[in-house]
Amino acid sequence: MSKKVNNKPIFTIIILALILVIVIVLVVGFQKISFNKKELQKGTVPTEQEEITKININNADIENLMKLPGIGNTKAKAIMDYRENIGEFKSLNELIKVKGIGEKTFEKIFPYLEAINDSTEIIAFINSNSPKEISGKININTASLSELISLPGIGEKRAQKIISFREKIENFKNKEDIKKVKGIGEGIYTKIKDMIEI
Repeated sequence: MSKKVNNKPIFTIIILALILVIVIVLVVGFQKISFNKKELQKGTVPTEQEEITKININNADIENLMKLPGIGNTKAKAIMDYRENIGEFKSLNELIKVKGIGEKTFEKIFPYLEAINDSTEIIAFINSNSPKEISGKININTASLSELISLPGIGEKRAQKIISFREKIENFKNKEDIKKVKGIGEGIYTKIKDMIEI
């Protein structure tokens, strides 16, 4: 009887020790997996970007286009189709006209593209989120699409609406008239009012 009593605590200690070993193995294993994931994330993204050299958008093939950040097969094909149908890009700003390429994608790929005739306009566009970077005021009655896009909160669609408004309806008589354009409310007007003129 005394042997059975002595075996029970030893058996319990052995079971607890095994559970402890299993927990330690699981914790250590999880930490290694977590660490490896972080290292992979840190390691792969920059190395992919480092491999990308400046691409000439007018002669890049689909494989090179797909190396650009944010450009997959569909967007690469859209760029190729645009180039085939319209002709060579005369400006990097034209990329925004390609289906699926908005301001955010354009900002991601810009550092990897060779400049085409429009370096100063592109720099203004890239810095559009910081009004201090833009020098001089933009005349909303005469501004080009790229100039309008350089204003904070004005993407390609709103810029097109501004141009359509002034061409089809009327020129702006004062700065506040820009709020008559669909999609431009008080919030956007507050951001751009000190950067525009008529």
